[in-house]
Amino acid sequence: MNETAQSKKRTWVWVLVGVFFVFVVLAIGGVVFSVAFFQQSMSINAMSETSATEQFDAVRARFPGQQALIQLVDDRPQFIVDRATRTASTTSLKTLHVMAWDEDEEKLVTFSIPFWLLPQGWDDRGVSFRVEDIEKAGPGLILDVNERRDGRVLIWAE
Repeated sequence: MNETAQSKKRTWVWVLVGVFFVFVVLAIGGVVFSVAFFQQSMSINAMSETSATEQFDAVRARFPGQQALIQLVDDRPQFIVDRATRTASTTSLKTLHVMAWDEDEEKLVTFSIPFWLLPQGWDDRGVSFRVEDIEKAGPGLILDVNERRDGRVLIWAE
């Protein structure tokens, strides 16, 4: 009877080691997948300010006459009433794009993320908004900030 109890203890140890090993392999796989995803979704290009401005203008040209959904007023983000309150868009959003210019390093960073990966909402400097708010506004400019000290950031959804 003593041998049976010891055999069961050894079996549980191996089961626990196996479960731990599976979790370690899954964690490593998750990290590798995340790094590969972000490397594929992000690009960093050294370029002149003129070239970067052309890139920003090309994106803005796709949404002629449209104001960004969120604008900074006294360094606080605020919804633009016209876009935030109109009837909901029927177009399904697929991707959120971010383009940022760093004037000090003269680099343009672009990043795209599938819309379904976005968190449900966020709070930035006291203004809360949800992904549903962006979906309601439909495809277009979300944020366009151009500040000398911080550079320029353009966020849009398609």
